[in-house]
Amino acid sequence: MSLEIVLVPLAIAVTKEVVEGIANRSQKNDQDYTVLPTRMKDESLLQQALEEWSCSFRKAETLDSLKTNNENEVTFIVNEEGSYSLVLPKSADIKAFEEWIEKVEGSYTHYLQQRVYQHLLEKAKEQGMILEKEELLEDHSIQLTYLVNR
Repeated sequence: MSLEIVLVPLAIAVTKEVVEGIANRSQKNDQDYTVLPTRMKDESLLQQALEEWSCSFRKAETLDSLKTNNENEVTFIVNEEGSYSLVLPKSADIKAFEEWIEKVEGSYTHYLQQRVYQHLLEKAKEQGMILEKEELLEDHSIQLTYLVNR
C-alpha cells in the first residue's frame, strides 16, 4: 500500500486574496502613507524574500511611530491579522510597488513551500514512512509517494 501526497504551490491558493488585499489598500487618516496589505506572516521568510530582491527589512510598530526621511524608503508593519503590510509614502509610485510586492510575495511563497516540504519529509521519516517516489509535476507541485504498512 502506498500513500500519495501532492504539494500544490501556495501561490495559486493565495493569488486571489493577494490581489484583493492590494486592491483594498488603505490610507491612514491624516498621515502621508499608503498601506498595501500582504499575506506574508513569517518575518524570517519575508527577510529572505527581500534579500533575493536586494532589499533590506525595516519594521515599524505602528503608523504613528513611523518616521521616514527618504521618500523612496519602504517599511513594513504587522496588521491586526498578523500579516505584514507595506507602508509607502503617499507620493510613491503605487503601481510600481504593487508589481514589486507581488514579486516579493512570489519569492516568499517559494521559501514557504521549501520549508513545508522539508518539514513534511522530516515528519514522514519520524513516522517511519519510506519515500517511494518524488515527482515534480507540470504545475510545479511535488508529488510524494510513501510506502506505508510494510
